[in-house]
Amino acid sequence: MRGLRVLRPGPGEPRPVDTETGGLLRDLAADRDDLRDVAEAVQDAADLLCRTTGPEARDAVHRVDRLLQERLLPHERAEERFFYPALADALGGGDATATMSLSHAEIHGLATRIETHLHLADRHGEGFRDDQADDLRACLYGLAAVLRLHFAHQEENLFSRAG
Repeated sequence: MRGLRVLRPGPGEPRPVDTETGGLLRDLAADRDDLRDVAEAVQDAADLLCRTTGPEARDAVHRVDRLLQERLLPHERAEERFFYPALADALGGGDATATMSLSHAEIHGLATRIETHLHLADRHGEGFRDDQADDLRACLYGLAAVLRLHFAHQEENLFSRAG
């Protein structure tokens, strides 16, 4: 390898980031860490819905919906609007954040389905009908899985570069 000089990272190798981008990544990681309880609440509501479809389950799903609407979805929108565009150039283009953007679309879709199930349950009484409980469980478990995967992608592809 004598005389060979590497001028830049090869494909798949992390690119070094400047101080400003590193700070942005650390801020994003701190915000994401504050959302772990949302992911846990989603998992807990799905588990509860396996045991009951009554008022207790509806209350748990309402709590999840509030957490989604007030904390998680605004965070995801901020990532798309502010963080990812700012990071794209520093990380070598939009490919660095493309997987996370796809996750956001799935998160938003599942959150909308959960919200729809709540509206139906609220119109029909105290709990979830059997015919909607299966899909709601799938939405909750699916959202919990997507959030775990999304957080792991961010950790591997973004936060590991912050230093």
